[in-house]
Formats: sequence, C-alpha cells, structure tokens
Amino acid sequence: MIQSIGVALRQKVRQRRLFSSDTFPSTTTIGFFGLGNMGLPMALNLAKSCNVKSFDLNERATSNAQREGLLVASSIESLADTSNTIITMLPGDSAVDSVLSEASKHCPPSSLFIDCSTVSPTTSRRWHAELESMGHSFFDAPVSGGVKGAQNASLTFMVGGSDETVIKEKVTPVLEAMGHRVIPSGGPGAGAAVKLCNNLALAAQMVGICEAMNLGEKLGVDPVVLASILNTSTAKSWSCEVNNPHPLVAQESGSPASKDYQGGFGTKLMLKDLKLAVAAGNEVNVSLPLGNATKELYQLADLRGMGEQDFGVILQLLRGK
Repeated sequence: MIQSIGVALRQKVRQRRLFSSDTFPSTTTIGFFGLGNMGLPMALNLAKSCNVKSFDLNERATSNAQREGLLVASSIESLADTSNTIITMLPGDSAVDSVLSEASKHCPPSSLFIDCSTVSPTTSRRWHAELESMGHSFFDAPVSGGVKGAQNASLTFMVGGSDETVIKEKVTPVLEAMGHRVIPSGGPGAGAAVKLCNNLALAAQMVGICEAMNLGEKLGVDPVVLASILNTSTAKSWSCEVNNPHPLVAQESGSPASKDYQGGFGTKLMLKDLKLAVAAGNEVNVSLPLGNATKELYQLADLRGMGEQDFGVILQLLRGK
C-alpha cells in the first residue's frame, strides 16, 4: 500500500513537471482534430494539463465532446489559427490529407504537427517534407493501447521524425499527457511503419484467439476457464486478456464483446490498416500470406455488416453469423 501511494505521488509530481509553465506557456493552445472512440478520450486527458481546442466533422462527435466539457471550434480554420501545436487522430490517409491541407494554411508560423492516425508511411513522409518546407515541424506518432488505453492515458506512441531534440523537448511532453510510453522509432514515416506492423500482427492474433475460443467451447470447455488458462500459458496476448472476443469472458472486463462489440476498435478500421500493411508489403516485395488471409476475413466481416463493431466480432463471423 505504501509503495502504491509512493508511485502515485511520483506520478503526480512527474505530471506537474511535464506541464509546468516552462513546458506549456499560457499562450500555448493545442488544436486536436478527430474526436472518435480514441480521439475524444485522448483530447480529454490532454485538456487536464493544457489548453485544448478541438474539432471533428462529425456532429455527434462534437456534441459528445461538448458534453464532456471540451472546447470545440467551429471549423478547421478557426482551430488552426489559434493553435501552435496541432494533433490529428483521424480515420485514414484521405482524412489526414484533407485536414492538414487546410490547417497548414491557417496555423501560426513554426507550428508543431503531430499525427497520431494510422496511415501509410508514404503519407507520413510526404507531410514531413511538405510541412517542413513551410517552416513547420511534423512527426508521425501513431498509438497502441486501444480505447481503454486512450481512456486511461496509458497509450504507447511510436514516433517518427528527424529531429530528436524536438521529439524529446516538445513532442514527448505533449504525448505523455495521453500515454505512458513514447518511443522514438526512427526517421520520418518510421512510426507509421511500426504501427502497420503492430496491427498486422494484432489482426492475425485476434483471429487465432477467436478460433481457439470457438473450438474450446465446442469441445465442451467453459469459455471463462479456457481464457483463464490461455492467459497463463503461451497463448497469452492482448486479444485474449484485455479484449477477449467471447461475450461471456468479456463480461468481467467490460470489453466490447460484452456490449455486442460496440465501442472498441472497428472492424472497418482494422481492415483499412490491413490493406495499408499489405500494400506496403507489395511495395517492398515482402510476402505476407497470413496478412492477406486475415485481410480477407475482415473484408468478409465488413461485407456482412460488421464494419462498425469491434474487430473481435470475427468470432461471430467464424460461427457463421
């Protein structure tokens, strides 16, 4: 107990140091684009430590943000012209292109752009070059940790960029308000590349857990017992322990499978990431047979109307639903 209190106190002190007036002057406003399942809790955690102004084209998303007390701008332009640091958490390459094209026209000189979206490394490298030519800084910093990680400010950020000093002094303090690990991953586009590799492995991992849970249940094993054993054996994984796709197992943690797969990482988004990963593999002539097969399963789930449900819904697809 004493040790736990000590850790908590050290964490609070660390947060105060990270967000001192020296790190974030009173004139600093961070603009946050993208208020979906991941973006909204990220923005809310960031707003605990600094001034945040947000925006999303989706009216339901902005209504949710306002209900949570977040300041919402009326347009991309009105957000960008008062923000010298801009974070994007958007659903894909086209959305990032659209927002950054507009925001870069209106932001103050020498602004800092941090893209937390999952996009192609090619897109990230292009924006690195384009914004740098305009006198701004750009870093790709996609995340891992899911909706729970976003809510608990325990995300991992994979950062790509060429200026290590800026990453250490400017990017990391911002990201640590929303997560617990910030990992420099290499040059421009490296963060995006690492994220695609992560989600390529995660998607296949989830399919494996879904198959195992279905098989075990059909063989007469209690799903809760099965999951418990898997999580203390070599099959232990995030897909089994944190985001188990079986509704009965998920009841204990409250993960998406316990709520008809609502509120997690959407199947349609995972499919988008798999397409990016497979395309990247084709570009560099890397064979991805499991990745291609996994992509086809998620494509089928999307065609069957499961695109908006958490990607663990693959369990139901494999049951023939």
